[in-house]
Amino acid sequence: MFRLSGAFVADCGFHEARPDRNPLAHTDRSSPTIKSITYLNQPSNATMATFIKAVPSTILIFGASGHIGGPLAQFLAREAPETKLRLATSNDSKKAQLQSAFPDAEVVVANYADASSLSAAVTGAEGVFVITPPGLHEEKPMTDLVSALKQAGSATQIIRFLGLFPEFPSSKIPPELGPGSLPVEHRIAQKIFDDSGLPVTYVNCGATFMDNLAIQMRAVLAKKTVIWPEHRVPWMDPRDVAEVVGRLFLSTNAKHIGAFHTMNNGHDLMTFKELSIIMSEIFDEPIGYDGSHEAFAGFYGKVMGPHLSQVLWNFFKFEEAHEEVWALNNFVERTIGRKPVTVRQWLLEHKDDLKRGEGDLGWAARG
Repeated sequence: MFRLSGAFVADCGFHEARPDRNPLAHTDRSSPTIKSITYLNQPSNATMATFIKAVPSTILIFGASGHIGGPLAQFLAREAPETKLRLATSNDSKKAQLQSAFPDAEVVVANYADASSLSAAVTGAEGVFVITPPGLHEEKPMTDLVSALKQAGSATQIIRFLGLFPEFPSSKIPPELGPGSLPVEHRIAQKIFDDSGLPVTYVNCGATFMDNLAIQMRAVLAKKTVIWPEHRVPWMDPRDVAEVVGRLFLSTNAKHIGAFHTMNNGHDLMTFKELSIIMSEIFDEPIGYDGSHEAFAGFYGKVMGPHLSQVLWNFFKFEEAHEEVWALNNFVERTIGRKPVTVRQWLLEHKDDLKRGEGDLGWAARG
């Protein structure tokens, strides 16, 4: 007995597949994930495992107006126009904007605090992308969502976005982070989906988003200084995250079901002092760095409020204490078939907008 492509094959020779034979005709279709194929010209015990899933015909995207959900919808509309898109937003005022941007899509309002809206959103959806806003207490909404997904019974692949240290024990999360923080809440969400028995793929952003640089530019423009808590972290362009999710949906490889994929761009693992050096080169002027609590609280307390600035300080110091966990990998490159965007490339692309102070503050906006 030997191992071949994830399957144990018993004492049989290799046979070239006949072009006129569709192996799926002999496939157990009762499972949406791993199938078992028996080739008729082999001994009856020569069963080879294959890993094929169907591409979802209808894909529901939560957070469709966000910086990942929006590019994901664009990618799918471009690469798989035959796929029916259902775009969910929790903000009724964004419904018309989404419908205008995606005239062929179905746009729905779905709120994680409203279980009935979740049930309506998931009905008939085969692919479901789940992303939640910062600070959400995940237990009830994810329990409600899992219940809705089970009741609908249509999902063949659920892709859940996470932001966690990979393989990091919950017991080491400091109490000052507390409920509402990513290390706490996303572990809760993962366990709920793990226990659900649903066909889930986890995409874990083991990186900071490059569009957060619009926030850090506020201090650069005002003081010619990057003011941010020091820690070493990988980086990702959220558009590349969106493409990863899109390609996982469009893939027929069922091995992604149940997988936990940690994403980074495979290139940048840097401190914010190192970031200031790159910014100096890109903007062709000296840009300093100040990682002190006094500078951060003094500047960003006015931008995002003193409470959030302290919460972020605690979180980034937690990341700094465990930054050796991070490791660059090539998962994103393998999945999207090209080199992911680097920090330098992103800064060059957005240089003019950044210098004008443009860019959405998003979660960091005060009020």
